[in-house]
Amino acid sequence: MLKQILSEFLRFDGVSAAIVVGRDGFVIESAISGKVDIEALGAMTSSIVKTSEAIGVELGKGQLTQTLVELENGPIILSPLSEDELIAIVADHGANIGRVRYELKKNRERIIAAL
Repeated sequence: MLKQILSEFLRFDGVSAAIVVGRDGFVIESAISGKVDIEALGAMTSSIVKTSEAIGVELGKGQLTQTLVELENGPIILSPLSEDELIAIVADHGANIGRVRYELKKNRERIIAAL
């Protein structure tokens, strides 16, 4: 069921990967189209989310809900799902990132239930 939900993100133009990783950086499930090193993405997702959460705590800004990493060739959305799992969605330049972020928020509970 989790793979099916992640695959739904690939239907949006420009989305090339949706992966769920543990806080340890190991990939739990993924849906990809194209060339994405999901093992490296998983490890880096964990590090980036931990750092972003630490910034929120240090500055008194509260819990992390989502991180958007904007890169030259497209953004990556990172978000905690639970205490133990995170999600990363990789998009290309020009993807409708607002729509992807909306769909992630809308489907968050479905993803968590499928873990």
